[in-house]
Amino acid sequence: MELVIDRVSLLNGLGMVQGIVERRNTVPILGHVLLEPEENRLRLSATDLEVGIRTEIACSRADKAGLTLNARKLFEVVREAEGEEVTLKSLEGDWFELRCGRARFKMMGLDPRSFPAMPAQASKQEPLGGRKAVKGELTIACDALAAMIDRTIFAVSPDEARYNLSGVYIEAADGNGVRMVATDGHRLAMVDRDAAGFNMQGGAIIPRKGLAELRKLLDQAGEGEVKLSIDGQLAWLKRGASEVSMRLVEGEFPDYRGVIPKESRYQISVGREALLRAIKRAMIFSNERYHGVKLAFSAGSLTVSSASPEVGEASETLDIEFGGADFSIGFNASYLQQALNVIPADAEAILGLSDEVSPGVITTSADSQFTYVVMPMRL
Repeated sequence: MELVIDRVSLLNGLGMVQGIVERRNTVPILGHVLLEPEENRLRLSATDLEVGIRTEIACSRADKAGLTLNARKLFEVVREAEGEEVTLKSLEGDWFELRCGRARFKMMGLDPRSFPAMPAQASKQEPLGGRKAVKGELTIACDALAAMIDRTIFAVSPDEARYNLSGVYIEAADGNGVRMVATDGHRLAMVDRDAAGFNMQGGAIIPRKGLAELRKLLDQAGEGEVKLSIDGQLAWLKRGASEVSMRLVEGEFPDYRGVIPKESRYQISVGREALLRAIKRAMIFSNERYHGVKLAFSAGSLTVSSASPEVGEASETLDIEFGGADFSIGFNASYLQQALNVIPADAEAILGLSDEVSPGVITTSADSQFTYVVMPMRL
């Protein structure tokens, strides 16, 4: 068996699958990439059993036999090698020779027949646990879906034990639209977008890792529309020669609507860039574990401050339009910063606040369909 592949094309293809391959796993084959030649194409596949990615690249000469090689080592070899083409040739046993320019490498592969099936290949399986099958096809502009992911994925819970919060919830929104919601129990991010014809009974939780890989694919997709399909326990998106597929998160997403305040006493407009910079400076002296900062409001001003008995304190005052009674409220600075990061730099952030103990709401006129709710903290 012998393959001849353009080095840059192979490097780009291997770069796509790196986010799927686990650095540490108890199943060696999951650290490998499957290479399947077919006519003048080479298909590359990687999976961790929950998320899978497949892409195709041109191959000037190929035999039919497939092979698997360590995905990270192969990527590093192709990245560091010099030359325009990569030649892969089978040797005795499970060994393969890789040549690029004047460099030569030997790598051991594993039996390609032991490579697990991609999640999408089981798309017709019955739902587990008696859960109703969720079906929907979302056709949406690439940049719109990318923006929805950017505005929600940072709020996903990192706690693996809270599995029903380990992804982004997607459902049909009122008025022919689509909604994505994420929460970790301390803050919530929600964004809507218009999506003509989208309809789905109930909702589905898309895992964070799969959504992150899908986001990378959108970066390469350019303009135009994509179709995100959800069927049973699976979701997948195909764009060009690449496809990302993933198993949906089991469990029920919490009733997020009850967390969002129906109204706030104050609607305070602050320049996003000025507020973000003030928070970053205040974080320098905040508690390293809780990152607490205080927002103090008085007539015509907002003071952002922090204090740590072991380190010091910081404060900065911004001019704002505010004429209510003086009050202050504490927040986790990281939670505020992540929300402000997805608001355009030249936009105004609108802080919806009521008192020292009620949740705060961040919106912006630059994206009226984005809502962020964050719980206050005692300082």
